[in-house]
Amino acid sequence: MDLVRLQKVMGEERVDGWLLLSFGRSNPVALEALGLAHLHLTRRFAYLIPQEGEPTLLCHAIEESLFPPLPGRRRTYHHWQGFLAELGTLLEGRRRLALEYVPGGQIPYLSRVDGGTVDLLRGLGLELVSSWPLLLLFQTWDQGRLASHRRAVQGLVAAKERALAYLRQNPKATEGEVQGEMVRVLQGLGLVFDHPPMVAFGKNAANPHHQPTEKPLEAGEVVLLDLWAKEPGGVYADLTWMAGLNPPEAAHRAFLAVVQARDEALRFVAEAYREGRHPKGYEVDRVARGVLEAQGYGAHVRHRTGHNLGEEVHGTGPHLDDLETHDFRPLVPGLAFTVEPGVYLPEFGVRTEVDVYLHPEGPEVTTPLQEGLTLL
Repeated sequence: MDLVRLQKVMGEERVDGWLLLSFGRSNPVALEALGLAHLHLTRRFAYLIPQEGEPTLLCHAIEESLFPPLPGRRRTYHHWQGFLAELGTLLEGRRRLALEYVPGGQIPYLSRVDGGTVDLLRGLGLELVSSWPLLLLFQTWDQGRLASHRRAVQGLVAAKERALAYLRQNPKATEGEVQGEMVRVLQGLGLVFDHPPMVAFGKNAANPHHQPTEKPLEAGEVVLLDLWAKEPGGVYADLTWMAGLNPPEAAHRAFLAVVQARDEALRFVAEAYREGRHPKGYEVDRVARGVLEAQGYGAHVRHRTGHNLGEEVHGTGPHLDDLETHDFRPLVPGLAFTVEPGVYLPEFGVRTEVDVYLHPEGPEVTTPLQEGLTLL
């Protein structure tokens, strides 16, 4: 934890401190930021990082031994009255406090502190602001994480190529069989994932979260492969690839539309960086969806344009979203995210997905760019 940088940002944001609160695992964002996600915590704790001075951890006495040596002092409590008293003492003299809260719940990924606790803190006379500017310092990648991501990308490409080869060798293969082939490749490379890859044929590809079945591939159908993985302790890579067995012309047209939407989103981010500006997540989503709406696919867009990448495949950083949420956070250097526009018609669905890492000079696409349906 870089306290100097954190406290510098607090000064810029004019906050007196950042209060990281969780009841057990109720605030995964705070747990991830503090490196506590692997611990079995069942009681309330609070970790205050002040704008000046050293932090303080307040935790239940029976869980004190579970916490690693976080910077600063420790205080413990035994009962709820003690927790409230210690919390009041900890916050005494402070006026403006950051925590995992977003006004109106605009970004639910970050709205992790419950309403009752918000009432409690406001009752102490505190003005509450969102901690998202501070969290950006934890959501950006160093060079070690970027290197781990690149190795994960290589694994995804190998698994994707194995799936395509298997389909060519076994034209009646089922979704489940293709999924199994990719799982074996990923596991053989030592990669891990929170859920096996998605495989969808034909109409099943119209469901963005389809669960593979024993349906065999048939002539005239598209194939959607969506796979994600990381090294143990690393950060994720995420890739979607489209193929087809004599797919209809409508599928080719739809895929070219999502490719154009993807490329316009990438162009928009690159141009913003050339202008010295960090675009907002919602702005990129609007650009990509605007392309699809202009071509008549607006009613068939069912999800945001992209999501943050981190230790979880759907990270807590800025998403490319003005559809499901209004993500106003800036895309600053060091962040990584997907760009994955898709359209989902009754007969089929198509999506393209690439990963992007933001260097100070602009975006780098770290995964292959698919330009047309791969024909089987």
